[in-house]
Amino acid sequence: MSEVIENNDNATETESQFVSFLLGEERFAFNMLTVGEIIRVPTMVKVPLGPPQMLGLANLRGNVLPVYDLQFTLMGEPGEQTDYSRVIVVESSMGVTGFLVDRVTRVNSISHDCIENDKSWEGSIAYDYLDGIIKRDKQPIEQILSVEKLVTAQVVNPVTSGQHQVSLSQAAMGGQEKADEESESQYEQLVCFSIEEQGFAFHLQDVEEIVRVPTEISALPESHPSVLGLVNLRGRIIPIVDLATNLGMCRGEINDASRIVIVNNSQSAIGSVGFVVSRVSNVISIKVDALEPVPEFCSQGMGDGALESVYRVENSKRLVSIVNLATIFERSLNDAMADIEPLQEDTAMNEAKDAELLSEDNSKQFVVFWIDGQEYGVSIELTQEITRVPEKLESVPNTPDYLRGVVNLRGTVLPVVDLRTRLGLMMAETSERQRIIVLTRGQHKTGFIVDGVAEVKTVDLGVIERAPTLSNSQSQLLNEIIKLDKERRIIQLLDPQVLLADSEVTVG
Repeated sequence: MSEVIENNDNATETESQFVSFLLGEERFAFNMLTVGEIIRVPTMVKVPLGPPQMLGLANLRGNVLPVYDLQFTLMGEPGEQTDYSRVIVVESSMGVTGFLVDRVTRVNSISHDCIENDKSWEGSIAYDYLDGIIKRDKQPIEQILSVEKLVTAQVVNPVTSGQHQVSLSQAAMGGQEKADEESESQYEQLVCFSIEEQGFAFHLQDVEEIVRVPTEISALPESHPSVLGLVNLRGRIIPIVDLATNLGMCRGEINDASRIVIVNNSQSAIGSVGFVVSRVSNVISIKVDALEPVPEFCSQGMGDGALESVYRVENSKRLVSIVNLATIFERSLNDAMADIEPLQEDTAMNEAKDAELLSEDNSKQFVVFWIDGQEYGVSIELTQEITRVPEKLESVPNTPDYLRGVVNLRGTVLPVVDLRTRLGLMMAETSERQRIIVLTRGQHKTGFIVDGVAEVKTVDLGVIERAPTLSNSQSQLLNEIIKLDKERRIIQLLDPQVLLADSEVTVG
């Protein structure tokens, strides 16, 4: 979701425009010419073997956007993501990159007289990336950062200029975000939406993401009338509820404007739930004391406790009703959640029939699986089989820590590698969903333990792209991605040849 930053200043020949932002108590700025847009923190795919400041990859309107933690880059410690955090999308010779910052304060024009090209300012914590400082009377000093230097420092092997490039939209940078000097704790942010032309809202901190309504929702038999079914959202099974029905209103028609608001109630053990609404309108920031108790007429027909408070929109007769998550979670979902587990069973190989829909010359098949909540894939051509993890693996001394042991697979001694550990991640506890994917290279076979197998997916060759180069290890092992814009998915592809080339796990 891009943001429009209010800006009442127009740059002249004696001025330059800058985007100002905060990292902790420190103030920084990017030259406006290098900034394309400012977005909320997007859903990201984590990249194993990448640099520590790497947050992941995001799908920005069909383009792959690498996102880095700017506080980690400058200060050596990770930044804390809050409702005010933003990603500033910048462009350099390396392409388009996103930097996470604590808060964007404003965009304004600065007189050249207030800009000092002192790149060795003794008060700077960003000496290596400093392009100068902004000094104005009675204003805190702002450190101007060089986008080119910052981006270059993140990339081990520079990518081709223009790769992942997105055209800059200066129109998206119209101005200045309201910089409130009062304590942030006095404000509440709400995600507003409508049902039957009535205004409702969730607290922003409870909202995980907002997605379109998928064409297929797996129905749950004998469930509450408001429960539409289940969807697979990037490896997570999410129950979908029609919020209108849940509130005792008439079920509306699902159309192009309809959205699913995925929320997580920290007070409930149910987890994430998607609620279908007619339309999502905006995100507003209001004072906490502007919330009022629910009037009696506002709750009629919606059941007891469904609404927790209301907000009277300024200069309007419109009311926004804040939905009580605890009530609507418990009202219709307890029975539905009991049926989710069986539907999460391994479905690998069951969808191979989709291959018939694409030409063999223009498509390729991949086994898609999960590691640490992220989707990965390997070519089906080198995949021999998928099997359960045996109860016992024979350990082998003096081998890498990621080699879990060997197993006798129908007369063949098969080395088994924990793929999590191989990718530099923490080893997971053994579970029923784990599988071993057996890959072959010549006469040698190796098994790789994954968290779970999702599907065998046939994709058009046009959706396979080179992955951004983030580190030497990553660029060798994870050098391609599948970018599915309609599904809003990024699947990182592992190179089986690199995985199987490890001589330390080869068993003759």
